[in-house]
Amino acid sequence: MAKTPSEPASGFLRLERFYLGAACFAAGAAMMVIEISAARLLAPVFGNSIYTWTALIGVILVAFSVGGYLGGRLADRRAGLEVLGWLLSLAALLTFLIPGLAVLIGPMLTDRGLVQGPVIFALLLLALPGALLGAISPASVRLYSLTWKDTHVGGAAGTVSMLGSLGSFVGTFLSGFVLLGAFGVRAIFLGCAGLLLLLGLAAFALARGSRKRQAVLLAAGAAAAVASLVLKSPAEDGVLHERESFYHHIKVTEEGEGRGLHRYLQLDSTSEGGINPDDGSLVLEYQHYWRLAVMGGDPLRRALFIGAGAFGMPVELARELPEAEVDVAELDPQVIEVGREYFHLDRQPRVHAHAGDARHYLRTHANQRWDMIFGDAYNGVHAIPPHLATREFFQLVADRLEPGGVYLMNTISAVQGPRSELLAGMLATLREVFAHVEVFAVQGPRKLVQNVVIMASQEDRMSRLAGRRHVAGSVQARIVAAHVPRSQVPADGSVFTDDFNPVDAIIARAMLR
Repeated sequence: MAKTPSEPASGFLRLERFYLGAACFAAGAAMMVIEISAARLLAPVFGNSIYTWTALIGVILVAFSVGGYLGGRLADRRAGLEVLGWLLSLAALLTFLIPGLAVLIGPMLTDRGLVQGPVIFALLLLALPGALLGAISPASVRLYSLTWKDTHVGGAAGTVSMLGSLGSFVGTFLSGFVLLGAFGVRAIFLGCAGLLLLLGLAAFALARGSRKRQAVLLAAGAAAAVASLVLKSPAEDGVLHERESFYHHIKVTEEGEGRGLHRYLQLDSTSEGGINPDDGSLVLEYQHYWRLAVMGGDPLRRALFIGAGAFGMPVELARELPEAEVDVAELDPQVIEVGREYFHLDRQPRVHAHAGDARHYLRTHANQRWDMIFGDAYNGVHAIPPHLATREFFQLVADRLEPGGVYLMNTISAVQGPRSELLAGMLATLREVFAHVEVFAVQGPRKLVQNVVIMASQEDRMSRLAGRRHVAGSVQARIVAAHVPRSQVPADGSVFTDDFNPVDAIIARAMLR
């Protein structure tokens, strides 16, 4: 008597269903691993900002959607395991090539800006493998339903959708919590591509396809992997250290010699600060502006730096004020390790580095007060983390300051002109919380995008600074000379809040201009 569709499937049909489920799960996982890891390929070129992630997510969603549509049409025309084998194998070959192609394409797109550049990069490198992986699920639905003689189409669609979503979940968590902290980005792409290729070859084996075809695909995969390994960024002069962390591509570079020897910390595409490694002296002009906290004769017993940079400022403060306690809230624990090894952090036991988000740190240290808090946290080119630039955050800062304390903030903006929109918003927001807000243009020209240090307090500290005499040419004299009168700073900015915070959009507009 013939078996009905509801009767137990044969061993081969069970194997085929298991394989189809595994392929859908792996395709979903691979897509998320590729997407998240690709951010590390874009970061050294365009920074690790909202623009990078928007470009990646947008391109992947469109590619996955196009792949889903084409995969369904393909399954209607030619349903078979070999179709799945080709989709997986071609996706694998392209994934093998992504790290190598990134080395070639990235430098060509640097002049495209922080918005257009990541979109073009993602389209060129991720759109095609994304579409191929997006075609896996609809093709599998058709094949899965055929194992039940097309009597369980709804169940097949539900099973495939569930497994693909679970794969995406696992790929997301695996990337963020395990892979990026344990392996290099290139190794992650090669491993992901290798898994896809093995699944593709398994499809051909189940379909009893040509062994010669499988050998050719295996050889092509090996060749693509070798090509990706060979295509590396040219070695840079002066690189002392380079590593990947959960948050950044970290690089320590050195240039010059003697008293002109400079050592810099670079996170992704952004220079975060530097020192002279021989004596620890600061090499970037804005780093000296922590002195605004003491130039008026005010005591400084405890200071907090939000964002470590190259630890130049907190280390110098501890060196010059040996009785002061200095805290540093730095998001990336590996930046702290690099600070100890390359930026003299280990030489100052009174500098305490805390790994974690600065806003969380302030909220969980409600009993502590500081005489100075210096905000210098960045997340890519010019990109201030938005949650560290709102009225609510500035109120939290004000609550953690001693009476008479000062909040200093490094902002990248012009002081006047169309590229001063960010500064206008920062000033408007800070004035919601602090009675006195002053501006210092570090590099000078008002329409130049530059380091702008903002000094905010509840007391009029500027009058005390202006009333003191400083040696001509000294750091203190340069700082006072950089002051911008209130009549010359923008006064029409939007107030940033946790609910309304267009910081990223404002920075993007300034970059486009």
